[in-house]
Amino acid sequence: MYSLSYSPLMPPMCLLLAIPLGALLAFRWKRTGLAIVLLSSLLLYGFCTPFVSEKLLATVENVTPLASAEDLAKAQAIAVLSGDIYHGKLGGVPDDVGLLTLDRLRLAATLYRAHPLPILVTGTVEGNSAESAAAMMAETLVHDYGIKATWIESKAENTFENGSFSAALLKADNIKNVIVVTQAWHMPRSVWSFAHAGMNAIPAPAARTYTGPGIDWPDLLPDYASFTRSFYALHELLGLAAYRLRYGPVQAAD
Repeated sequence: MYSLSYSPLMPPMCLLLAIPLGALLAFRWKRTGLAIVLLSSLLLYGFCTPFVSEKLLATVENVTPLASAEDLAKAQAIAVLSGDIYHGKLGGVPDDVGLLTLDRLRLAATLYRAHPLPILVTGTVEGNSAESAAAMMAETLVHDYGIKATWIESKAENTFENGSFSAALLKADNIKNVIVVTQAWHMPRSVWSFAHAGMNAIPAPAARTYTGPGIDWPDLLPDYASFTRSFYALHELLGLAAYRLRYGPVQAAD
């Protein structure tokens, strides 16, 4: 499932396959093939522009409202979900947390200064890494921020397991109210996963996307960053829909 969610079959990457496929089909079914090429090209162009990608990402992020001061005051723990990791060289440069994960850890450290709560880090081994993402996150918290993680959950392979496996550890210590730290675009699926496991998830997203009124002509010029933003947004929308279909409704926190 994890490999499929990041495969060329996912939008907008699938459009890169649809364009040459449509061109090939056009040799036999001209109208159908050209229609596929045209539609895929227009969609790909749109997803590669700041205007479309930022609006799309902001839409996803706004699904989860910001937590209030009252919500944060009720929290009993902080859970930080792993993102990316940096694969070092075997026998040389060690593996380390990636920029997305580091962004989450920095926010968790800031929250810890304001709300000194126990911290849980969650994430499994990725690829040929020598240790889990959670272990690397715990090491970064100690070395960079002087904060020791209370729980290291190192088996979760996806967001749903981040929520369910973390909930099992937290419930064992009678913790039900947890601040969930991740990227803003990843927050709807993360909060849903923790809520499905019976937790009261309090969202604490990293930097959000804000879009202004109107449109400037540079917003219509494609760039690689916009393609990435569109991928994150579409990945989360489809992922949340798939979770709801596969795992059913959320459980109410006790």
